[in-house]
Amino acid sequence: MQIGQFVKSVRILIMILLISLGLSCSKKEKIDPIPKQVEPGSWVTYSPYKWPHDGNPVSSQYCIVYSDGISREMKELVGKFSDNKFIEILQGFNYYAMENFLYPPQYDKIDVYMNLNNLPKIAAAYWGSILITVRSPEPDTTRLEYLFKHELTHEFEFLIEGTVNLSTDVWFKEGIAIYMGSNGGWDYISTVDSLDSWISRNAHFPNHGNPITIHAWEDFPEGSDITGYCTVFSVVMQYLLDSDGLGKSSDDVLNLFFDLRNGIPFPTAFQSNFGISLEELELEIFDRLHAYLENE
Repeated sequence: MQIGQFVKSVRILIMILLISLGLSCSKKEKIDPIPKQVEPGSWVTYSPYKWPHDGNPVSSQYCIVYSDGISREMKELVGKFSDNKFIEILQGFNYYAMENFLYPPQYDKIDVYMNLNNLPKIAAAYWGSILITVRSPEPDTTRLEYLFKHELTHEFEFLIEGTVNLSTDVWFKEGIAIYMGSNGGWDYISTVDSLDSWISRNAHFPNHGNPITIHAWEDFPEGSDITGYCTVFSVVMQYLLDSDGLGKSSDDVLNLFFDLRNGIPFPTAFQSNFGISLEELELEIFDRLHAYLENE
């Protein structure tokens, strides 16, 4: 074979290879031209956030972990972490009748969505799911312990009540989530002076910052400090559940949740399980907290 013929043959082979590669790529694009649709989790139905995920959830004992960006290994770690925190909530309520949980239709685990990129930056619970925002694909879960326990406490109530909207007043649902999430409540208001300081700072608002008047989110006075209110919710819950306070327990909280599940209104369920009416508690709350904190 002459050199010219050899070169010509090589060129022909190269062209055949290039054409084959082009056909291969073309066939691949025709087979899968757009990303596959992935099955959404319960948050899409029961929360305002229609966030997509990467299509690779990881299942643990009690949870299914979804995300828009963290790795599979990180999801596995979050799954184990979520299970452990949920077990702590179950132990706190001395509740293990998992078969009595009311999950949303077609679900049997808690959806945990680790939000890397979506807005807003939130931590929240809805029927069947909790949403935790991180801004690193490798978050330090130990720093998220309070957020997980707080939101999983809300989730526990959702699964007992079995409803889209919780029936407890805001001061109560946030108070118990703070109490369980921080293993006994916050200590920002731990003296009579710190309580009086709160009352003084909020004297210009209706009800002077009285926590028992916050039945719904719309009840927060315009311009008020919601986080500050949560510190008062916390000390109220401590008072209710402390043997030196009202002397009630997590069993009473659990029984209240079941009353709500059975259609009993929150004021009636509260009085039945805590032995005091909401009207009386609202009128006396600051006096009761003063007496409680003086004995601390």
